[in-house]
Amino acid sequence: MKNNKLNVLLVLALIIGFGSACSFDLGKTPVDSEVNLEKFPKMLDSYEIKGFKFAYYQIPQGLEKEKLIKVAQAIHEQENDTQLILVDDDSKVAEYITYVKALSIGEVSDPIPQEWADKHIVANVQKYMNGRWVLCESNGSAEIADLK
Repeated sequence: MKNNKLNVLLVLALIIGFGSACSFDLGKTPVDSEVNLEKFPKMLDSYEIKGFKFAYYQIPQGLEKEKLIKVAQAIHEQENDTQLILVDDDSKVAEYITYVKALSIGEVSDPIPQEWADKHIVANVQKYMNGRWVLCESNGSAEIADLK
């Protein structure tokens, strides 16, 4: 009888231990658990120019292609009418946005932080004229995947 109680206590301790070690947060999306996005994606800024919405999000560095697609899809589902710029470093986002806004109205005075853009703009989500939303590489148009 004592052995049975001891066994039950041991099993309960193991169950509680495993339950504590494994956090099952049902409120998180699959992207959250796979990429461990505790603080990412982080909205950095958003604005509208001539009816087009833009939003900048910081994402973790070095995401594999499949995880990048999942992160982009998750953000796109929340911002389904917005062009997205996904960066892995926020140090020059403000300068980049200042340049882009000035460029859109033809008043370019500050230089584009090109080195930063080439290194840290991981991907962007564009809406094509045919209505497709496409995840593209860096700040260009080389397609990675269609988004839903």
